[in-house]
Amino acid sequence: MSRKKRLIEQKRKAEALKKAERNQAIVRMVGIVIIVLIIAIIAGALIFDAAKKAEKELNYSIGLNEDGKIKGVKALKYVELCDFNALNMNAADFYPSKEDEEQYIAGITESYPDLSDKKGVEVKEKDMVNIDYVGTIDGVEYEGGNTNKKGIVLTLGVGNYPTDFENGIIGHKTGETFNITVDYDADFANEELAGKSVDYEITINGVFVPAEFNDAFVAKNFGASAENAEDFLNKYRTNYAQDEFDTYVKSFIITDSTVKSFPVSYLSKMKKYMKAKDYKQMETSNATYQNLYGYDAYKDVLEMRGMDKEEYAKATKEAAEIEAKKNLVYQALYEKFNLSVSDDDLKAVASSYGFDDDDYEGAVDRFGNPYIHQQAIINVVNDYLAENYNLAE
Repeated sequence: MSRKKRLIEQKRKAEALKKAERNQAIVRMVGIVIIVLIIAIIAGALIFDAAKKAEKELNYSIGLNEDGKIKGVKALKYVELCDFNALNMNAADFYPSKEDEEQYIAGITESYPDLSDKKGVEVKEKDMVNIDYVGTIDGVEYEGGNTNKKGIVLTLGVGNYPTDFENGIIGHKTGETFNITVDYDADFANEELAGKSVDYEITINGVFVPAEFNDAFVAKNFGASAENAEDFLNKYRTNYAQDEFDTYVKSFIITDSTVKSFPVSYLSKMKKYMKAKDYKQMETSNATYQNLYGYDAYKDVLEMRGMDKEEYAKATKEAAEIEAKKNLVYQALYEKFNLSVSDDDLKAVASSYGFDDDDYEGAVDRFGNPYIHQQAIINVVNDYLAENYNLAE
């Protein structure tokens, strides 16, 4: 082979080699890209799943510092508080209506009834009666089977006594003495009566009727706190008005305060919180249905709420803004009045959720220390308002 041909052949081989190397590089690059894409897809799925999981986890303390305040937020910068001068109001503005007062009187006279000595009144189911009885088994009085004319009080049909005993009294009349027989079940708690047939001689001493509301009624039942009927009603009206006013104040400070803007991060966290609450509610409902019927109540939160995605997004945003506004307003009031939270305040919050003083850490484990502090802040603010904004007589 001539020198020229050898050079041409060497050049061709070199170009072929370079082409092969380029192709391998491209293959390797494509492989790398594919691997990267696969990793990205997997990572994206994991991130998405993690986001979904985080969305479903109900974190009561989300967005809060350990002291219960919103992270990085001085609430007074975001909130224009209500005009507290508008809270100078008269007690009479919140007095109960005539109908409310009549219902209250009817309730307490029924709760503190009088024993009527009127004879010949037929007693009915749900009547409260005073009776005496003597119980015997085969003609022999059993231990504890005699009221010794001291009279006992029972409400017929409630079930404090055996059903046959109570039903045997219904339809008889006050002042009447009569006999009934009660057959006790073999598993009755009182072993002396279990499986036995007991004869009772019963006397209906009287039936209780709603009392008449007057000075005598007040002296008998509320003499330690009221001088007479009018004094009792005046105290009721004042207490009622204060309770109504306290409720009004809690609403007023929210509705008449303005959030100039929401902290973006906190509002986002409140949206997650609202979604997590819905998910937790769905889980609870599904668990109940699984136990009762063997299937879920809802396939997803949208079905539970009866909304499509757009409606649910809007509803979640609105709920988040309501919750965020409440928390911002209370924190702003806490800042404005320079209040503080004590250990007793924290324990009171834990107690309100059913945790004993000895199990405060249980409340912390359940809700998080920041959330417990935030609820204490709300309570402290409400206590301050109740103490400092009272009705004028």
